[in-house]
Parts: sequence; structure tokens; C-alpha cells
Amino acid sequence: MADLLAMVVDSDYWLSLLNMSATDMHKQMQDKSARKDRPEMADFVDRRFDVDVEAEILDWIEEHNILHEQDSALLTASKRMADGSDIEDIASGIWLLAEWASLGTWRCMEGRGFLYLEPYIGESMNQVGQLYEQKTWDAAISSITSLSKQQYSEAVVVDWMGRREQLGETLNEKNDPRILSTMQSHQRHAESLHGLAELLTEGETVLLTRRDWSSYLNAGFGGFNIRRLLTTSALEGK
Repeated sequence: MADLLAMVVDSDYWLSLLNMSATDMHKQMQDKSARKDRPEMADFVDRRFDVDVEAEILDWIEEHNILHEQDSALLTASKRMADGSDIEDIASGIWLLAEWASLGTWRCMEGRGFLYLEPYIGESMNQVGQLYEQKTWDAAISSITSLSKQQYSEAVVVDWMGRREQLGETLNEKNDPRILSTMQSHQRHAESLHGLAELLTEGETVLLTRRDWSSYLNAGFGGFNIRRLLTTSALEGK
């Protein structure tokens, strides 16, 4: 089963990267001077090491032959897309720049996403795609941040226990030795999601969600959706 990814991004910094020329960006990634501007990582979510993301951004710039372009990285990427470059390859670079500008990523197994989100959006979720909709996250974040971290974590665990009982599954650790570790996993995921929700209510941050191993084009909502960023830039560049 795929993972659900929810990445919190410093929107101002991401836009500054998208508006930077590929030449300047390549230089900053190569000499590591961009590290001083990368947002501080939140300690309750995951984020890849600087060196790994730097290397992939450099590869992306070089592979798509945009190194010596003076237009913004976003406009140049849009032009390469219009010229026939693989759209997913182009979009992957925009995601990488968002990842560089991120405070971190929360992830869980997709099936568990219903447990963490559905009870907090005021309606039932019948399709997996709803896990990636803006209205789902807007409602969930509002509800989750109205609770304390402990309240939300406890509510998730109680809901999980109730769902197991409805399915006729045991809650006896003697019958299922994984019960305790699973409960602790739900607690950790709930606590980190609560922290992520609080981040999204502070400062200039945006949320990019997508299914792991799926299209980068669908990541992000509204004006920060990667498909929209690329297509809008392509139209403006004509």
C-alpha cells in the first residue's frame, strides 16, 4: 500500500526559488550556500538531508539543460515542458524545490489516513482520493488544532480500538503481540500530525499532499498546485 505524504512548505521561500534563475540556483546548490536559507526542520516530522536534495536538484537542472538560462527556474521548466520534455520529470523538479523549502513531511500508510482525518472533517470519506482534497485537510486541520496534542492522540487511539472491535478483532495483547506497538505507532502519528496542523496555522506555510510514487502534478492546492504553477507559467511565458 502506498503512503500518504503531507509536506509543509515555506511558501515565500519556495516562490523565491521558483523565481530564481537556474544558473543562480545551480551555483547556490553546488557551493552549498543555499543551506543557510533552508527553513529549520520541525523535529516531529521527517525531512531528507540537505546533501541528498541538493544533489537531486543539481541533477534535475543539468538533465534538462537549463543551467545557463537567465529566466526563472519555473518559467524555464515550463518552456522545457512545452518543448516536449517529460512532464513528470519537469514536475519532479518543482517538487524538489518545494522539498528544499519544506519544514518536513508527515507520512502514513494510506489506509491509516482515514483514521487520522475522517472523524475530524464532519462527513464520511468513501474514496481514497478524498485523502488528498483541500477541503478534507482544511476541515481536519481546523478540528485537530482545536484539540490539544494529547486529546487528539487519545481520540485517535480510542477510535482505532473501536474500529477493531467492530471488525471483531482482538484488543488483547496476549492474542496479538502487535497490539501495543500498533497503538504506539498511532499515538506517534497523531502527535506529529497535530504538530503539522499547528505549523500550518502559523506563518506563511502551505501544504502539499500526494500519494507516494504518484504524479507530482497533483501535489498542492489552489495556486500552489504544481500542475497549475507549470501551466500558468507556460501561458505567461508565451
